[in-house]
Amino acid sequence: MNNPAIRGALIAAVMAACMASPVFAAAPKTESVITHDKITLGDVFDGVTENTDYYLAPAPAAGKTVTLNAHDLTRISEAFNLGWVPASDLDHAVIRRSSSVVDRFDIQAAVQLKLAEKMKGQKFDMEMGDRFASFRVPEAADRTLKVEDLTYDAVKGMFRAVVSLAGAPEMKKEVSGRLYQISQLPVLKTPLRPGDIIAAGDIDYIDIHATDITASMVTEAARLVGQTPRHGIAALRPVTAGDLQLPVIIKKGDVVTMVLKSGVIDLTARGSALESGSAGDAIRVMNTSSKQIVEAVVTGAQTVDIKSPLNAL
Repeated sequence: MNNPAIRGALIAAVMAACMASPVFAAAPKTESVITHDKITLGDVFDGVTENTDYYLAPAPAAGKTVTLNAHDLTRISEAFNLGWVPASDLDHAVIRRSSSVVDRFDIQAAVQLKLAEKMKGQKFDMEMGDRFASFRVPEAADRTLKVEDLTYDAVKGMFRAVVSLAGAPEMKKEVSGRLYQISQLPVLKTPLRPGDIIAAGDIDYIDIHATDITASMVTEAARLVGQTPRHGIAALRPVTAGDLQLPVIIKKGDVVTMVLKSGVIDLTARGSALESGSAGDAIRVMNTSSKQIVEAVVTGAQTVDIKSPLNAL
């Protein structure tokens, strides 16, 4: 046998059983899987009709095994008058304690729930550092996890906790990892192309780690409305300031109204745009009557303001 503690218990049990009544046609089980916390005679030998529940030794830990060699099996057979003798020194029986695993996903979920209680109203994500953290427990054990000594720093993005099993409080693990605060970022619901004007109904939101937001990303929906893509923009992706531009409202060759305001004077004339432009852009415009070229500022659809002498009109 490969476990001294179990061997000692087994010897004591065998000595106590020396007066047991004879039983025949018994044979060792090559491998036996048990769910309880003790090894009985029926766990070791097949064909036993009496004393099957006789306690021989404590069961191994969950998921572990204990091997009874030919000598161990012979002593048990003799003690209970089973009539079995080994065919060779290689005869043995393996006793395996059944178990289940509480894996790292279960542990992470428990810690995440506890963090949510502490960080009420805050959205966050977390990543546990130990990718192999787990508990191996008897199948019948209470798998409920208890999270204790939880500490966290949302600014530094760190957490630490001690996790134990309700069914086996002596089993504890210290876990730690990264903590990420979540922000919402305005994005486009569907892909848009240059020339499409972004409206409020085109905007959706995605969750993103606050640490992943860069200075170039658009973080306010109001900065998207009324803009047009400088190039194609994919849906549900962060949008940067460089992805956007004001829509062109005057195209080269358009007939425009030239407006000149100077004091009480308010004059208009017809012109032809020599360049395309968005609101606020300065473009060159030719007076279609005088053929004079002036600089103007785009103020609206087919409307420009002239900041030139009166003779510009």
